[in-house]
Amino acid sequence: MIQFIKGIIFSIDEEDILIEVGGIGYHVFVPSRIFPQDKEAGDEILLYTYLQIREDQWQLFGFPQKEQMEVFRLLISVSGIGPKLGQAILNHFSYQEVISYILAGDSKGLSQAPGVGKKTGERLVLELREKFKKLDDGKETSNNLSPGQDTALNQDCVLALTQLGYSAPEARSACMRTSNALGPEADTQDLIKGALKLLGKF
Repeated sequence: MIQFIKGIIFSIDEEDILIEVGGIGYHVFVPSRIFPQDKEAGDEILLYTYLQIREDQWQLFGFPQKEQMEVFRLLISVSGIGPKLGQAILNHFSYQEVISYILAGDSKGLSQAPGVGKKTGERLVLELREKFKKLDDGKETSNNLSPGQDTALNQDCVLALTQLGYSAPEARSACMRTSNALGPEADTQDLIKGALKLLGKF
């Protein structure tokens, strides 16, 4: 399996790029949201990759961060979630937000992604919650959501921010970052106040 590709960007399209490595061009699908905005044709890039092999074609899916690729692989392990839908989810949410929604059992939040309905969101939570707990344990993702963190406080924080007009992903990201910064002693009011500061509204 191709674990990663490091080479020169030959061309960039909306959802895929062509990377030249040793005179060979590799076509790699990359969600537009996570593609480094400072990269352009002629720049060097390293992408962690997932290779999908089918009878009629081979496809490479690339991610700037290893954690993004790991979350992608877990997403597409769920029945009914193919690589295109997995990429669509990561094009709508950050990988931290995907982990947060699943650990919190928030299938409704997941259903905001294009192509993810209510049943698909519930299936993602059911099949991945335990796997994501293991993924979260001791890795970089724990900087965004600690394994022992009280998710009820985060849920209250997210609810308060969404009632103020913020989108769920925006609210969740701000609450997670605030919780990580303030630590386990912070209560709901502390989280809300800190999240509003991050969002520049306090």
